[in-house]
Formats: sequence, C-alpha cells, structure tokens
Amino acid sequence: MKSKRVIFAVYDDLHHEYRGFKTAGSFLKSGYDVKMFGIRYDDAKLNGWDGIQNSRIRLVKSFPLALNMILFWFRLFFMLMKEKCDLIYCHDIFPLFPVCLSSKLKSVPYIYDAHEFWHGNSQVESRPVAKSFWTNYERIFIKHAKGIITVSEPIASELERIYSIKEIGVFTNLPLKKNIPSDIEILHNSLGINKNKKIVLYQGHFLVNNGLDTVIKAFRQVDESAVLVLIGSGSEKKKLMDLSIRMNLQDRVFFTGPFPHDELIRYTACAYLGLCLIKNFGKSYYYSTPNKMFELIQAQVPQISSDFPEMSRFVKGYEVGEVIDPENSELISATINKLIVDVSTYGNYKKNCSRASEELVWENIESDLIKFCS
Repeated sequence: MKSKRVIFAVYDDLHHEYRGFKTAGSFLKSGYDVKMFGIRYDDAKLNGWDGIQNSRIRLVKSFPLALNMILFWFRLFFMLMKEKCDLIYCHDIFPLFPVCLSSKLKSVPYIYDAHEFWHGNSQVESRPVAKSFWTNYERIFIKHAKGIITVSEPIASELERIYSIKEIGVFTNLPLKKNIPSDIEILHNSLGINKNKKIVLYQGHFLVNNGLDTVIKAFRQVDESAVLVLIGSGSEKKKLMDLSIRMNLQDRVFFTGPFPHDELIRYTACAYLGLCLIKNFGKSYYYSTPNKMFELIQAQVPQISSDFPEMSRFVKGYEVGEVIDPENSELISATINKLIVDVSTYGNYKKNCSRASEELVWENIESDLIKFCS
C-alpha cells in the first residue's frame, strides 16, 4: 500500500528548526513520506537533516521582511500546488496564507502548529498596527485548519479565547532522547577556558528583550570560579559582546556557536549550570516552554529559569533548578553563587535532572501527536 505523504512548510532556514525536525521525524517513523519546505539566504550546507527530504526557497537577506514574505508566499503556494500529498503541516504563522489557499484548492487538510504565540509576541506587543495585522491574518486562516497545535496549556487557552475555537492539542517542546557525551570539556578546550572553571551556560538566540544584558551585568558579582558561555547568534550579539567589554568581563564571558541541533548536547553537557532567564515582554514569553529548558534537563544540567507559570511548573515540579525574577541582576548573581557553594542542593538538582530526562523526551509524546493529526 502506498504511504501517505505530508508536506511541512516553515519560514526558517532549517539550520535550527528543531521542532520541525522532530515533528517531521515522527511522521517519517510512523510510515509517512515526508518533505519539508523552508527558506535559505545563501548556499550554506544544511546539516542534521539526513533522511528528511527538504527544499528551501531562496530569499534575499537585504530585502525587508514584507518583501521576502510576499516572495515566500508566492513561491510556497506554487510549490505546494505541484506536490501530491495527503496532509500539509504549517509550522508557525507565516506560511498560513499559502498553506490554507493550496489546501482549499487541492482539497487536502492542514495542521497549524502555533508554537509561537504571535498575538502576545514581543515583536508586535508594542506595535498595535503590526499586532492587529497578524491577529486578523491568523483569525482568517486558523479556523480552516483540520487541527491546531501549540506548546502550552495557557497559550492554548488564549488562542481558544481570542479566536473562539476549541480542542487545541498541546505538545510541549520536548527534546529527542540523547546520550550524554563522554567528553564534557569541549567548550573548555575550544574556548581556552581553565578546566577548573565552572561554565554557566546560555544557549539560544541573542534577541532584544531576552535578558542577556541583565545576565552579563549580573556576572560582575558572580564568584571568580565561574565563567559565562553564550552559545548562539542573533541581532544583539555585537551589543552583548561590547557590553561584556565595557563591564571588563571579556576574560569571563565567552561567545561561540551556533551549533546544529544534533550536535548541541555535546556543548550543553559541558555546563555546570544553565540559564533560561527570559524577560516578561509579552504573553508569548510569559507562557513559553523554551527548548533550552528541556535541553538542559536532557543534558542533566541544573538550571536557573524565569519564574513564569509554565517554566516554574517544570523546573520546580521536577526539582531541577531554581526559578527567579529574570530582571533582578542581584538575585541572578546570588542564585548562581548559591549553587556554586551549596553542593548538596546542586547535587539533588542534578540527580533530579537525570530522572526527569527519561520522562521529558519527544519520544514519549510523538505517537499522540500523530494520532491528533491523523
């Protein structure tokens, strides 16, 4: 019997599209024929997607977002119309227009994965015109989806309230199960960090309002036995590097990466402590369940996270770290220092990470996701 075919659409270059990779892999494992449509700005090789067919739409990085979005919509629509499939899976808000249109014309259902809560996203929270546009855009297309998925119960409740819809599936951003690497000094070696130093780690994007400026300022008061390593890329990287120099922390704050999702645990596992300190700039952040929170648990690294509802539910519920006010620099440094000195509390958190890492993995929810989409 011929396999069913699902086409994924995402406005991302796929280098760090971990949720899309996991979801596509789950469909592939369940016997589906899978293809992923993304974007690209250059000819850089795409690593980590072995076994998942993909095609990326060429855009121009120097173009404004609106122009690239129109080009993306136009090209994606015609690519979707050419492909035979039984289901289209729309990742995030941007592909919704061409996905919905091609879905109607082909009489093929689509799933909408609203893993970013755009109505409360920090990028539109203080821009009423942009917020109104994206809210109305989402309102037009969301009700035509066969199924709607998001990452937390509070975001599901918000979507149900705003758009008067029901039965939203919640599938949290859990990582794939991975083995802890034996070499946990790769960051020390590659960055020239003394092996006696404890690494406090942030991994993710360097964006406005994600709290990294406060973390760097707080590090002035952190014990000299620790260094801060920031893995990732983003629009704020240069500003953060300049800030570390102004704070005279260039010998204690290190920047590296980003690394492909299938290699990231090699670096995460090097950390003594992880940071997941997102500021409250919109409900999208406040109700989020960040990948990095679960990746730290998977790497068995205790963490300090924002005291927000969903993050607290996991960090406090599984007792894998501390939750604090992410905007209090004195509290950030004091909590880091506490976990450097209090080896008993730290040891308990690390043991709990080991236990939680067996439960909080993508493999434990993927069959339910496939059933929801079928």
